[in-house]
Amino acid sequence: MTHLSDKELLKKMKELPAYELNGEQKTRIIKSIREQKTPRRRFGFSFQRAGVLGALFAVLIIVPVLFLENMDLPEINSLAAVERAEIGEYFALFEEDGKPIYLDSNYGIPGKVSLLLPVELVAEDYRGVSKIMVNLWGNPNDLVNKDMKIEGVHVDSGFTQEMASFTLSNGMYGSDAHALTSFKPFEKQGYWNLKFINREGTFGEFSVYVKEPYVEVGKATLIISKEDLVAGTFEDVNLEVEGEDLPEQVKLSLLSLEDGTEEVFTFSDGMDFIKSSTAKKASMFTGDIVIKKSGKYRITVLKQSVTVEVRKSGPPANQ
Repeated sequence: MTHLSDKELLKKMKELPAYELNGEQKTRIIKSIREQKTPRRRFGFSFQRAGVLGALFAVLIIVPVLFLENMDLPEINSLAAVERAEIGEYFALFEEDGKPIYLDSNYGIPGKVSLLLPVELVAEDYRGVSKIMVNLWGNPNDLVNKDMKIEGVHVDSGFTQEMASFTLSNGMYGSDAHALTSFKPFEKQGYWNLKFINREGTFGEFSVYVKEPYVEVGKATLIISKEDLVAGTFEDVNLEVEGEDLPEQVKLSLLSLEDGTEEVFTFSDGMDFIKSSTAKKASMFTGDIVIKKSGKYRITVLKQSVTVEVRKSGPPANQ
C-alpha cells in the first residue's frame, strides 16, 4: 500500500464525489455524539503506591524519634543560670508563753516565710526532707485554707522542679499560717531558689545551699556528703544498709589507692526501720572513721566497693 503524505491525502479526498446527509441522518449523528460521556481524567495514582509512600513516610518519622530517645540529651528544662535569690537567715519561732524555739533550724525571711530545715540539705537525699514545716506571715484570711506550692530553681543551671504542694492551716509558734509537708529530693548540688507560690503569684522567695550526695556503696549509704569527705576524724557516723538478716556489726574497709594501706572500721548498734522512699527494710549502724590524708580511696562494705576522693581540709563548698 502506497503511503501518502498529509498534503497528498487531502488532495485525494477533494477528488471524491460530494455526498450530503439528509435531515434525519444529521439529527441521528448529532444525538449520538451528545449521548457519549466525556471520558474521566485518569490520575497516575493507585492504592498500592499510596501504601508504599505511607510506609516510607512512617519510617522517616519513627527512625529519628527512636534515635533521639536513645540519645543522652540534656534535661529539657535545663536553662541558663538564674540570679540567686535573697539569702535566708535563721530566726526563732515562739511558743505561746513567748519562749523562743527552733532558733537554729527555722530558716527563711523573718516576718514573711520560713522552713524548719534539717542540719544540712543534701542532693538526692530523701531523709532530711521527708518532713518539712512551712511558716508564713501575713493576713490569715488570705493564707489559711489556701493552696500553695514550693518550686525549686537550681541557680547554676536553671533546672526547675516542684518541691511540694499543700493547703495551709492556722498559724503556729507565732506565724499566721503553716503546713506540714515533705519535699522531693533535690536533684542537684548547689544553690537553689525556693519560690513559695499561691494563686496571686510568688508569695516569697529565698535561696538555700544543697550539698553533694552522700557516699553510696552498693546497698549501703555512708551518711557523709562527698564534699565533706576530707582528711580528719568522723565520730558517730551513720551507715545505712538496706536488706534483711544483716549482721550485728558491719565492717567498712578504707583502702588507699595511692600507697596501698588499708584500715577497717566497725559499725554497730544497728536500728531496723522501713525506708520511706522504697518501703524496704534497712538498718542504721553507727561508728567512727579516721582518714589520715587526702587522696583516692576504695571503700568496701559487705563485699561491695566504690572509689571516692578524700579532699584536703578547707572551707565548706558553699563559702
